[in-house]
Amino acid sequence: MKNGFKSLQDWSLNWAGTKWGSWALFICAFADATFLPLPTPVLFLTLALLKTRKAYTYAIIGTAGIAAGAMVGYLIGHFVWLNGNGEFTGFAQFMLNHIPGFSQSGYNDIRLQFEKWNFWILVIASFMPLPFNIFSISAGAFDINIFMFCFATFLSQGIRFYLMALLVTKIGPEVKKMVESFNRPLAIIGIAGIAIAIIVFNVL
Repeated sequence: MKNGFKSLQDWSLNWAGTKWGSWALFICAFADATFLPLPTPVLFLTLALLKTRKAYTYAIIGTAGIAAGAMVGYLIGHFVWLNGNGEFTGFAQFMLNHIPGFSQSGYNDIRLQFEKWNFWILVIASFMPLPFNIFSISAGAFDINIFMFCFATFLSQGIRFYLMALLVTKIGPEVKKMVESFNRPLAIIGIAGIAIAIIVFNVL
């Protein structure tokens, strides 16, 4: 199962070199906030570095994808995650057992974080190297105020993508030189490496 998700992540990154990159980014962001841990920041940075002038457009697309996916994740958590007795449903058990990032201990930890930070844990989660779907589903399961959830998600994700787009516009010209100096496949691989390095640097 984990190897399958790794292949899916590699596949999503390959879309950066096609004309369908914007759609791939939206779908990747949507899935990342709903049910699959996909490398949305890496795909966004790769796309934005390849087409620096569209960095802020990609930021809007990424934010919209995350926001839409987060709403679906919230509904999953609210209506599908627990049964009438407050126990995990079969769907929840499948997610906990097979989807990377999900676990019962992690679920319990997030419950404590929601109780402690409430609104702010959603803001913090946007800048953590974790799939947002575990927070969107948990928010629905814990019956977090849906308006507060939508506001916090849209605000924090918008800020995150805007900051990444701003970073791209600062280093984009140098990356363009690399794109022009090498053939496209090698450039995409190199830019993806830069994107990953940027994410790691900001997380640390």
